[in-house]
Amino acid sequence: MRSARLPLVVAVALAIFQAGCSNPCRDLGDRICDCQPEGQVRTACKNDVKNRINVANPTSSQEDVCTAKLDTCPDPNGNVNACDLLNTCQGKVDCGLALPPPEGCVPASGNP
Repeated sequence: MRSARLPLVVAVALAIFQAGCSNPCRDLGDRICDCQPEGQVRTACKNDVKNRINVANPTSSQEDVCTAKLDTCPDPNGNVNACDLLNTCQGKVDCGLALPPPEGCVPASGNP
């Protein structure tokens, strides 16, 4: 009976450990990576985010910026249009991939 509980205990411990390793900036990066094709490309993207976060070691004020971007960046797991939005000027601004131009976002063709 004890050995039957071990996998459950290990799974819960891993989930707690993984939750503790996350931060708003990594969550934002992972959200953006979720728009990559499943498989090696997405995995490489998420690994890159993880490595960059570890090297950058964001300050609490930088994490606050990421938290704010999480509020505006659509989640592909809850919004089927999120990845399409990410390809727009406003989507890039909303997800922290671009700064808004002074005149605001306009379509690439220049037509409003």
